[in-house]
Amino acid sequence: MPSKVGALKRVDGMKVKSKLADIDFEFGRFEYKKDHLIVHSHESQSMQSKVYISPNDVLSALGKALANPMVWVYILGFPFFLIRYRRRHARKKEAR
Repeated sequence: MPSKVGALKRVDGMKVKSKLADIDFEFGRFEYKKDHLIVHSHESQSMQSKVYISPNDVLSALGKALANPMVWVYILGFPFFLIRYRRRHARKKEAR
């Protein structure tokens, strides 16, 4: 279920863009099964999906992320980016 943060509606999810489709993936329940973390889409989504994450996937993603300088810039600048993002979206909502 989306939650409210101040005047902003926060959706617990992410945008996935590909050549096949653009999907707004909202997080549903999490499950652990046979050494995999399974992330289910929210039950309100019309296209139900699951993301299977293995231990190797986590190590691979962390290794690639930590080796990329832009990830470090994003992590270090995250508080600034979060504030700027929320202010920008609050202004857009007020303009409507």
